[in-house]
Amino acid sequence: MRPDPFNPDRVPLDRPYEPVGPHYPLYDAETQSWSFGTDEAPEDARPRRRIRWGRWIMRGMGAGIILLVIAIIWLAVTAPLSRSLQPPTPPSITLTADDGTPIARRGAIIGAPVDAAKLPAHVREAFMAIEDRRFYSHWGVDPRGILRAAWHNLGSGGVREGGSTITQQLAKNAFLDSDRTAGRKIREAMIAFWLEAWLTKDEILSRYLSNVYFGDNVYGITAASKHYFGRTPDKLNIGQAAMLAGLVKAPSRLAPTTNLKGARARQAVVVAAMEDAGFLTKAEADAVQPQRVLASRPETLPSGTYFADWVLPEARDQAGEIKTEATVQTTLNPRLQRIAERTVRSAGLNQAQVALVAMRPDGRVVAMVGGKDYSKSPFNRATQARRQPGSA
Repeated sequence: MRPDPFNPDRVPLDRPYEPVGPHYPLYDAETQSWSFGTDEAPEDARPRRRIRWGRWIMRGMGAGIILLVIAIIWLAVTAPLSRSLQPPTPPSITLTADDGTPIARRGAIIGAPVDAAKLPAHVREAFMAIEDRRFYSHWGVDPRGILRAAWHNLGSGGVREGGSTITQQLAKNAFLDSDRTAGRKIREAMIAFWLEAWLTKDEILSRYLSNVYFGDNVYGITAASKHYFGRTPDKLNIGQAAMLAGLVKAPSRLAPTTNLKGARARQAVVVAAMEDAGFLTKAEADAVQPQRVLASRPETLPSGTYFADWVLPEARDQAGEIKTEATVQTTLNPRLQRIAERTVRSAGLNQAQVALVAMRPDGRVVAMVGGKDYSKSPFNRATQARRQPGSA
C-alpha cells in the first residue's frame, strides 16, 4: 500500500498509480518516495502516435483512390477502347469514270483486321523479337527494355533504340500525336496500362498488327502482305514475316518497293533477333533467304486531278463511313475529259489561266479543267474561284 502522491490525505492506493499526461509518477521502493518521471514516453502516448500515422496512411489511400477514379474517367473519355480498332487514317477510296475506268485514288490502303492467335507463331515472334520480346510478361511498360535502350543510346551517343512496348506503340498510334514531349510519354504509359487492364495480350497484338504502318501508304499486316508479297498473313514464311516486322522501324525509308536492299538488311537483323530470343534455332535462322517483293505493281492512278478534288468530299458522303477500301463511280466521261485537256494545252494562253466545265442537260459534269497545270497549281478555278456573273 502506497500513499497517493497527489493527495496525501486520500486513502492509500492498493494498486500502482496509472500515469496520465506527459508527466507521470515513479515510486522508489527503497526510499518509499514518489517522483515525477519524464525520461521516457508514457505508455499511453505510443498508441496515439500509431493512430496518427494510421490516419495519414488512410488519407493517402483515400487520395490515391480518388486519383485512380479520376484517371479511369479521363481514360474512358479520351481513350475509349473502340478507338484502337479504328484505322489510324481514312481508308482509300477509288473514283471511277462513268464507264468504270479508275481515274483517281485517295487515302491509305488498309487491310482487314487480323486475329493474332490464329497467325503462325513465326509471324507473331518476328514482331516480338524486334519490337518487344517480353510482350507476354510485362504490364504495358517494360522497365528492362527502357534501361537497355537508354544504355545503348548512351553508348552510341544518340537515339539508336527505343524502349516502347507493343502496347505503348498501339497507344501512340491510336490515341496520341507524334510529338516527343514528357507529357505525351506519360499519357502513353497511362493508356498502355489502361489497355493492358481491359484487353488480353492477343487482343492488343491483334489491334497493333491490324493498324501499324508498313510504308507505301499501307496500314495493317493484311494489306502489307498482299501489297508486298501477294498473299495473306497466314501464308507468310519466316523471311517475309521478318521483312514486314523490320519495316516498322522506318516504313517510308525501308519500303522494299523503293529500297529492297535496306529492307533485306533489316530482315537479317530481325532474323538474328528471333534466333537470339530463342524463337528460331541457328539452323532455321541460317535457312532464311532474302525475300523478293511482287515484280508487277498495281496500276498507278493519278494522285490529283481537279475533278477528283472537287467530287471527293461528296463521294465520301455517298459512301458513308469508310472502314475498308471503297469505289465510287462518277459522271466523268474519259473521252470528253481528254478532249477538254487537249484543248486547254493547245489554247496558247501564255501566262493566263483557264477554267472549263462541260455538263449534260441534266446537270451531269462530264469534263472539268481548273487550270493549265495541276502539278503547279491545284487551285480549281472552275469551282473555287469567285467571279462576277458576266464572266461566268
